[in-house]
Amino acid sequence: MAERKGVSKGSVTSSPTYSVAEIINNSEAVAGVKPEVMAGAFYSTDKEVLTVKEAQDLVQQFMKKKVK
Repeated sequence: MAERKGVSKGSVTSSPTYSVAEIINNSEAVAGVKPEVMAGAFYSTDKEVLTVKEAQDLVQQFMKKKVK
């Protein structure tokens, strides 16, 4: 079969994105943490929308930081 130009063979599905407020409101379902922890994890990011994976990664980084 002939392939169309500009269309890749593999279908890349992008993960849905959610606003920071939505993720914080559903923090226990998303990452199993309280909203305060999620807000602290998002404090250093400038993004207004994130995927669930990005949110979980930010929480993991935040939880591993050493307290000064």
